[in-house]
Amino acid sequence: MKKYPPLLLFVSLWMLLSLAYANDNREIKILRQTASALDRAISDHLCVSYEVIHPYHRCQEVYLEQGKLTRQERAEYDFIITSEQFFNEKLKQDFQLVLPLYHQAFTVVTRDIKQENLFKSGQKYGVLQQNVQENVLADVLKALNVDSKRLSLQHLESQDLIDRFCSFDINVAFVTGAHPNRIVRQLNTLCGGEPISIVKDLPKSFFQRHRYFYQTHVPKELYWRLPNDIETLSVRYLLAVNNKIAEDDLDELMDSFIKELEYNHGLPITEASILLNYNNLQTPLHEVGDELMEELQEEQDALGLEAIESQADEH
Repeated sequence: MKKYPPLLLFVSLWMLLSLAYANDNREIKILRQTASALDRAISDHLCVSYEVIHPYHRCQEVYLEQGKLTRQERAEYDFIITSEQFFNEKLKQDFQLVLPLYHQAFTVVTRDIKQENLFKSGQKYGVLQQNVQENVLADVLKALNVDSKRLSLQHLESQDLIDRFCSFDINVAFVTGAHPNRIVRQLNTLCGGEPISIVKDLPKSFFQRHRYFYQTHVPKELYWRLPNDIETLSVRYLLAVNNKIAEDDLDELMDSFIKELEYNHGLPITEASILLNYNNLQTPLHEVGDELMEELQEEQDALGLEAIESQADEH
């Protein structure tokens, strides 16, 4: 036995470390409130970012539609991917926004209807039968002072929406999403639908009274035979963090989230897109988020300066 003290010491240390990790078996819980592939990808990326710095801890992802949980049930989660409006209505007592993620444009596709006639009698409307689509439409109609109960509105799956628009059963389709959008493109190219601008005739005070809508510009080149660019509304989605999370832990995780973007080429979120969605944001960020935005902006400014200097050297 005298030959094995080093081995016994190693085994003892291994057992002590194992017990220590077992006693510190923490996890973070992430709540997704839409069924979109993008939210799932963001949630997965956050988990990877967490596990990079805490390989012995776990990450749990849960999808439940917006509004399904009570305040007490939501407080069990460490992070929630949420719209800015829902955050301000339901989450701000227990959470803070920490990271702008992406925006979704509210798009109206019509057939031979001008904006001023969009909500006049005789029109037949369709919206995608998804929680987030219906919620955004309800918020837009409310902001525009349109009584949704008087609309002839059908809630349809994506292919049904396309088929019914093409067969003239409906002549207005509402689609919320990023551009270019597959459904908008099919309504446009297959069915002769035209995505229209809905911003130009809004009252000047609209965006002051409805803080969580943003004006969004969609280039006409993304779709077929559009005479003009599309000026419409968008809503922003952000990452909210529970107030119980320590600031040092959050700072470390957000740094990891940004660093891992370099390796996750399948995620359509970049440092530049994060800054774009931070621009004119109406809701304050957590202090960690503000500091991170400053760092990202400094990096982008430095890259821009390098590009200018490089072009000058070429000439």
